[in-house]
Amino acid sequence: MQLNLEFFDQPDVPPSAPVAWEQIDEAARMAAIEILARLISRLLQNGPATEASDE
Repeated sequence: MQLNLEFFDQPDVPPSAPVAWEQIDEAARMAAIEILARLISRLLQNGPATEASDE
């Protein structure tokens, strides 16, 4: 969800402007989803990152 602040000038974008995701063909979308799923899986397998202690 994206919120707009009213005090900034809004660009003249037609309400039916295509979303970048919709401009990508279905095969490319599926490949992107698979890559993201693998990256998320790797991050979850490694567990939470631990921060170094100052002591």
